[in-house]
Amino acid sequence: MGFRSIAALLTLYTCYTCSAAAQSLPPQVILLSRVKAHMRDQVARLPNCTCLETVTRFHKEPGTASKLKPLDTVRLEVVYTDGREWYGSPGARNLSEGNPATFIGAGMIANGIFGMTLHNLFAADVATFTFQGEEMIDGRPAVKYDFRLPRMQLQMEISIPEGRGTVGEEGSFWADPATFDILKLASRVTEIPPGLPLTATEYTVNYAHMRIDEFDALLAQQADLDMLLDSGIEDYDRFDFTHCRAFQSHSEIRFDAPDAEPASLAPAASRGGATPREVDVRLPALLQVAIRLTSVITDQDAVGKLVEGRIAADVRSRGKILIEDGALVHGRIRRLDRYPGEGYFAVGLEFTEVQTRDGPARFYADLLRLESRKGIQLVLHESVRLPNRQDGAVELKLPELPGVASFFVDGKSFVLPAGFQTVWRTRGPLRGVD
Repeated sequence: MGFRSIAALLTLYTCYTCSAAAQSLPPQVILLSRVKAHMRDQVARLPNCTCLETVTRFHKEPGTASKLKPLDTVRLEVVYTDGREWYGSPGARNLSEGNPATFIGAGMIANGIFGMTLHNLFAADVATFTFQGEEMIDGRPAVKYDFRLPRMQLQMEISIPEGRGTVGEEGSFWADPATFDILKLASRVTEIPPGLPLTATEYTVNYAHMRIDEFDALLAQQADLDMLLDSGIEDYDRFDFTHCRAFQSHSEIRFDAPDAEPASLAPAASRGGATPREVDVRLPALLQVAIRLTSVITDQDAVGKLVEGRIAADVRSRGKILIEDGALVHGRIRRLDRYPGEGYFAVGLEFTEVQTRDGPARFYADLLRLESRKGIQLVLHESVRLPNRQDGAVELKLPELPGVASFFVDGKSFVLPAGFQTVWRTRGPLRGVD
């Protein structure tokens, strides 16, 4: 049975705020005000940066016997700036396209998840909030608040071949009561208009700290989007954001005829886009690279902590040394979920840049193996909880992310010592759609 393509676009627009002062506020309201103030500051201080967005897409035809099947993997560069998101192909000089659907042709895709969601909820501040108590999120204590954004205040637009319309939104977020950071956000559409044949659309976003030059930014790290139509067709997208880096403004003066250049290739400055900081060196594919940690990693570390490694042996291509033994590799802790009561931790390390003889290069590589150590096991599959079914969780095989090593560590605590080794195989330049 072939897939039926659905061109679907979820667009989150900026909304505006009104608030009322209150006296003798209960503790949960005071905590909410601190979370909102902290997140407004985080949104306002977001550095100019771009990330690699990997979207893994699944599709399900109508019928109880039908299952979600892999559709494709889309990779884009995404940047959030001045309340908007811009997109381009991986490694593109200019990020000037406001609609990610431009790059895919068919299938579900969304914008607004990377940065605009936080802006709408906290910077625009038209949502109403209700305290729901305390919960654990990935082994961390958190406070939960429900929120609601009416359709007339937040213009979330959903467009599918069978119709389009503006909907409302409601959901929940979980925040760290000590740092006031948002850890996770879950949302679903409401007030679906009669002309839109949509049963449900829900998405979740997980947030983490990333170091961008001298900035410590709280950014979307991973998200899930699920859409179910009245016809029974279902689409699921998994978003992962990696390889975040700074970008700079770009201006260009031209004396040739503007009509000679297609609109899609217009300079970024003329279209409101952005230019990433130059990292010109591109490694060829199929090089084997061994990295030894120079940083010690323990269960007491936080997600976002910078880590470093060193190349364990010369990396050669056609007899030429491209990366020398001992060359520096930069990365961070991408994931550290704590489940000591269950006897394990889920750990993710992300390496983003390696120093070559010709300068820094983005580290696009697949993990081949980890150093053999008792209690360490690679993550091969992930259980994804989808809202539109009774059993909830399904096992989906997600593609490896470039430069990311995911594994479990058994025990109530752990230490990855300096010298711990990982072995990788480079991908070469990334394509937009696989």
